[in-house]
Amino acid sequence: MKIALGLPFLECPPNPAFLSGGAIGSLGRAAEDAGFAAVYLTEHPAPSQRWRVAGGHDALDPFVGLSFVAAATSRLRLLTYLVVLPYRNPFLLAKSVASLDVLSGGRVELGLGAGYQKGEFHALGVDFEERNRLFDEALEVLPLAWSGEPVEYQGLHFAARDTACHPRPAQHPHPPLWLGGNSKLTRRRVVEHRTGWMPMPNSAATAATLRSPVLETMDQLADMLTDCKEYADGVGLPGPTEIMYVLPGMAAGAGAGTFAPQLELARQARDLGVTWLAVGGHATSLDDMLRLTDRFQSAVIAPLASD
Repeated sequence: MKIALGLPFLECPPNPAFLSGGAIGSLGRAAEDAGFAAVYLTEHPAPSQRWRVAGGHDALDPFVGLSFVAAATSRLRLLTYLVVLPYRNPFLLAKSVASLDVLSGGRVELGLGAGYQKGEFHALGVDFEERNRLFDEALEVLPLAWSGEPVEYQGLHFAARDTACHPRPAQHPHPPLWLGGNSKLTRRRVVEHRTGWMPMPNSAATAATLRSPVLETMDQLADMLTDCKEYADGVGLPGPTEIMYVLPGMAAGAGAGTFAPQLELARQARDLGVTWLAVGGHATSLDDMLRLTDRFQSAVIAPLASD
């Protein structure tokens, strides 16, 4: 089972302790040394102040942040969790992804979501009601752009005519794609596009805000996996072979025994067929985050590896 570590950008404003290339590089090296398979960043390019003060968070641009991780490491995978696909023209996204993949030696894992914040859509000039059409359109365009061949495509708001994108990604035909979300539509897309799936823990209290079905228990996850498999069988396609589930976050100052619930959840998820886990870190200083990473290795990563 592989585990991805979320870099500690879950505050408003971001903690200055982590706002340097040196700090990001140190966190990446520590994650690699501890046996994490990847680190990840999310994106919120233009969040509303109301969302920020109500429990939201700021974020680095994921491709810029992950490039610093790439420069400081050699094996660690570079995960976006998540890029909001409708925010970006698919050719611009294809260029960012291919650039990072080439320069990192083929280490990108591209997590994608449809987005849920109307205010952010408005700030970026993207029609919130078009987000699913834009999402599906981009899923078609990205592999075409990464092929290196000239592309002809009439999009909702763009027209590609004899458009060729180079360099191609280092990974062929392209980096692994992951689709995030709990809806039936997301699960259908995962099957039809043969991507990884990121089901997201989501409480009843946050379901309306996140515009995503509730996912609070392993039984609910099992039901979603069953639905996904039944749909795949019905259309004659394989179900998702890569599934990533989010563990509760790590807190600074926690001892090794504090991670027993995460270890138990990890084992339950693995029994359901989950292949990746994601866990975020919450720390006030670089040293605290480095110690937290080391404790998590002893308490969760090592036991899972020895099972």
